[in-house]
Amino acid sequence: MKITLIQIGLALISLFIIGDRIQRYLRREISQSIFKLISFLTVWTVVLIISLFPTTVYYISRKLGFGETLNPLIFAGFIIVFLLIFKIISIIEELERHITKIVRQEALKNIKKRR
Repeated sequence: MKITLIQIGLALISLFIIGDRIQRYLRREISQSIFKLISFLTVWTVVLIISLFPTTVYYISRKLGFGETLNPLIFAGFIIVFLLIFKIISIIEELERHITKIVRQEALKNIKKRR
């Protein structure tokens, strides 16, 4: 099995992102939840495995009846969809933080008015 430069690049990117997300979670950053950590680890571990062992994708696609021509498209679509999902999750979490901040400020204003 010959490993290409693209495989090495994808593997390094995957390892970097996995390490970064674990580090963010261990630092207890506000934007990092256990759900996001598990999601990122799952997706980027699959990307890592697929990049190092591309024959597994070929085997799975043949078993599912897709043949070999759709492999690159399925892989690219998989990555794009999950990146979009993670971006949407981040946006929603940021909105939740802003709403919580606004609600707290309004509650404090109401308490001060009552005194």
